[in-house]
Amino acid sequence: MNLLEFADKEYINLITFRKDNTPVQTPVWLSSLEDCLVVTTNLNAGKVKRIRNNGLATIYVTNQSGSEKLSEEVHVKASIIGNEKEKQLGIKSIQKKYGAMAKVFMRGPDEVRAIIKLEEKEE
Repeated sequence: MNLLEFADKEYINLITFRKDNTPVQTPVWLSSLEDCLVVTTNLNAGKVKRIRNNGLATIYVTNQSGSEKLSEEVHVKASIIGNEKEKQLGIKSIQKKYGAMAKVFMRGPDEVRAIIKLEEKEE
């Protein structure tokens, strides 16, 4: 499965890694932005800290609770978008895809929101 084939899926499990390489999986929404995927979360979330420490991540399609593995795993490069313009494009992309649900779950100021960029991992 190539990275952009995930773009039309509703949920993926985002697996990030602690400093000791212990994997931590979290079901998340996603959307596409140019040639990458974007995910939203709180700026203080553990996955943000783990991505800053180790930009390697793994994704696969899942259900809302994250309990089912519905595709093969794909290893990706993850980073936190720092550019405000690109961050706003990521937020708008997710809001467009998820509509009214996004308005309910993405309340609060954008200053406390992180947009995670997922890109093809260079082998």
